[in-house]
Amino acid sequence: MKHLTTTLDGKTALKTTNEMTNDEFISHLMTGYNPHGPLVQMVVMDCLQRGLDHYISKKDEILEEHNKPREDGRISLINMKAWVECCEETQKRINEKYNHI
Repeated sequence: MKHLTTTLDGKTALKTTNEMTNDEFISHLMTGYNPHGPLVQMVVMDCLQRGLDHYISKKDEILEEHNKPREDGRISLINMKAWVECCEETQKRINEKYNHI
């Protein structure tokens, strides 16, 4: 099924979810048809917040676990320090937007 989406250059296009960029797909999740209307936006934001909270609250454990294989010379494809910092920055941006409400 194709969905109307707005591309990064502001044009509209019909795309399947597999053809969408990540930006387009997140927008589709937030604004696409849902039988419960805009409640889906609250669900998406709640899931995002819970995920961010998890990574940030477990930061020390995650980084300790991430660094163990490095002692043996193994390197992860994902830099978990950068991952957690992305979580912190994303949470900061969400808080800046919604903390005044």
